[in-house]
Amino acid sequence: MTFTYKQTKVHYTTSGAGEPVILLHGFLENSSMWKMLGKELSKTHRLYTLDLPGHGNTEAIGYIHKMEDYASLVVGFAGSKKLETFSIIGHSMGGYVALAVAELNSAKLKKLILLNSSSLADSETKKKERNRAIAMIQRHPDAFISMAVKHLFLPEDQKRLSTEIEAAIQEAKQCSQQGVINTLNGMRDRKDRTEVLKNHKERSLLVLGKQDKVINFEKTKNIAEEAGIELNILPGGHMSYLEHPELLLKTLHEFLSR
Repeated sequence: MTFTYKQTKVHYTTSGAGEPVILLHGFLENSSMWKMLGKELSKTHRLYTLDLPGHGNTEAIGYIHKMEDYASLVVGFAGSKKLETFSIIGHSMGGYVALAVAELNSAKLKKLILLNSSSLADSETKKKERNRAIAMIQRHPDAFISMAVKHLFLPEDQKRLSTEIEAAIQEAKQCSQQGVINTLNGMRDRKDRTEVLKNHKERSLLVLGKQDKVINFEKTKNIAEEAGIELNILPGGHMSYLEHPELLLKTLHEFLSR
């Protein structure tokens, strides 16, 4: 299914019945990442999974995918479905988008779940890494995709999750070169939304992997603890939905059912 945003067809899927939850994938992912979790969550909730521009079956838009633009798309999508309120689960970059939605239209957001994500902006070091990534994908797109996806998984999981990693690489290769560049620019330039998260602390949950090296685990954990934001730390790293799906599903069900 599709809906139109800025003359672009945005692909989405929907399943289940109950209170609405919008699922937002991360960088180099798409709506298919939610297949396993969605099968269970759809038993209690109405799920909407989007392919954000530059990912999956949705084409890139313009020259930069700002988190604010992604958020505007999500709010527009919710409006097209006449959702009075909705919750969001955002993985990694999807969490950045979820926070931008919270800033843009707080009244409609019921619950906010950041999965392996953070409210922090990129550090100067991380910004330089994004620029190097842009240069690499311009020269060696396939090599960049393979390396970037493998980097999301812990070294000790490379063998255990080899099938899942290969599937993730193939999904990532659906992204256009321009889409990847646009999104790297958008993540690099995103602003810090820690205050937005704190303003939503009563309805927010952070789910972090204890060994996550993709985000700043310690700073994100400290933000949650100091602000009194509900925090659930799982074993593993940045890919909790593949590393420990049963533990994650239990956490999501408990929070959403309150």
